[in-house]
Amino acid sequence: MKITVMSFNLRYDKPDPGVRQWKKRVGAIASVIQHYKPDIIGTQEGKLNQLEDLQALLPEYGIIGGDRTGTGQGEHCAIFYNPQFLKLQQTKDFFLSDTPEIPGSITWGTRLPRMATWANFELGNSGLSLTILNTHLDHESPKARELGAALITQYLAAFDPKSHLLLMGDFNANPSSPSRQIFLSPLTNGKQLQDALAVLPLEQQKTFHDFTGEARDAIDTIYFDPDLQLEQVKIDNQQWEGVWPSDHFPVIVKLTIVSSFE
Repeated sequence: MKITVMSFNLRYDKPDPGVRQWKKRVGAIASVIQHYKPDIIGTQEGKLNQLEDLQALLPEYGIIGGDRTGTGQGEHCAIFYNPQFLKLQQTKDFFLSDTPEIPGSITWGTRLPRMATWANFELGNSGLSLTILNTHLDHESPKARELGAALITQYLAAFDPKSHLLLMGDFNANPSSPSRQIFLSPLTNGKQLQDALAVLPLEQQKTFHDFTGEARDAIDTIYFDPDLQLEQVKIDNQQWEGVWPSDHFPVIVKLTIVSSFE
């Protein structure tokens, strides 16, 4: 069984100039998604109006996830999914703080709240289970990124061990950083995630380009567990409809489930 996954920082809707404006980019983002036809898209930074605009252009997808303030008006780590293939079983948000159940909570000295959204799906009628976690780590504090990564791994380890795991997001740190290395350490349930982009040279792992087309930071990726076999990984660094869809390039991964649990 094969599955295609995308991680895409949408760039929050702000008064950007010219073709960087959300209304000038949303069609291009939809075109990227329609081209690759991912079964799952983990998005970062999208505000409610952006997610509604995208869903209007992509009605074939379901969407889940709240925002980081708990008001509905902040940035989301929303997950788009193909309901024809993925049957949603459960989903929940948590917040990257010492009080993860409290929406908008900040306890690590960051200026902004940070969060994660996870969801569990059944793959068609196969009986196979897939759990996805999508996040956006802090952009300023290395310590907050490390604490956030540690909290996320606690959640990953607590999920049903029979469920295949995917972790995606904007991690605001390069692959050798302490926070990213935490994700590669064995989980307490025995699983050990792999970084899909690690098969590429570091220079080819870069995703953040600030609307220049010249990527300079390797901060977005998709992690997968060993029960998923990596078939293909790609960073799409093209313009679409004559514009850069975002200030990040999306990461696209194709996987095969190579084993099931008895």
